[in-house]
Amino acid sequence: MARRVARDLGFDEDAAERVAIGVTEACTNILKHAQRGELLVSVDNDGSGLEMLALDRGPGMGNLEQCLRDGFSTGGSPGQGLGAIMRLSAASDFYSIPGGGVATFARWSAAPVNGSERKHRRVRIGAVNVSKRGESVCGDAWGVEETEQITTVMVADGLGHGPDARAASVEAVRMLHLNPGLGALELLERSHRALRSSRGAAVAVARIDHEQNKVSFAGLGNISAHIYSGAKIDQRLVSVNGTAGHEAHRLHEFKYNWPANGMLVMHSDGLSTTASVESRSGLALRDPSVIAGVLYRDFSRGTDDATVVVAKTA
Repeated sequence: MARRVARDLGFDEDAAERVAIGVTEACTNILKHAQRGELLVSVDNDGSGLEMLALDRGPGMGNLEQCLRDGFSTGGSPGQGLGAIMRLSAASDFYSIPGGGVATFARWSAAPVNGSERKHRRVRIGAVNVSKRGESVCGDAWGVEETEQITTVMVADGLGHGPDARAASVEAVRMLHLNPGLGALELLERSHRALRSSRGAAVAVARIDHEQNKVSFAGLGNISAHIYSGAKIDQRLVSVNGTAGHEAHRLHEFKYNWPANGMLVMHSDGLSTTASVESRSGLALRDPSVIAGVLYRDFSRGTDDATVVVAKTA
């Protein structure tokens, strides 16, 4: 499957094979050390590449750095799995604590990112977007728009599950992409109007101004959002009650400070309200995709669509 997705994105045969080998190594590690786990393969939000998250709740690794070296093995194998993933991917990261499972992340790029694109990225983005078990599509959606000064993140959770919920959440995110220059409150109002003929959705918008070091936030419904300073929660962002497209008595925009080492975490109610980076030692230091993956693995309710987006200062 991963090879097919890579070829559909324009990867040549050799590059697609590197993806396939990396994904196979990750699956092998799960089966060998944890017996069961979850593999998430997704296309980058901008369509430029492919990402893999392999998540398990196995015994974990006592010494991650040692396990990343080729030739070291706790399972009687040649010990080249994690090292192979590092060599075969454009970027990779790993997280594990003893008794706490393993999260393995890798990214492959369909084309190199040019210098001008890199300069505009003031934060790194990671996300997980997973449907409720038994559903063919996820009723949540998320999106990001970036300029040199502003990063805008939206998370939408369509009411219920399935295609109708997906249609509502995707329409909300479409408003972000059609109107990237609007403020948080204006985007929420635009989404509210656009969803009137839909099932409706919980929607939240966070707009990070990197020059002013401020965050503007507007939320309607049950989307959780937190600003971290390093590994510590600095602010809990406030949404108002209601449903975009149906019920919105009074929308508000709130302003917060953006720390120098800021990290924004937003998630739908498919994750428990107890979801926290603080509770996982060293997690805040990892790639935002790893952070999103561990939060999903450890705090997913398992009875709903689940989306978590992490925007971390580059």
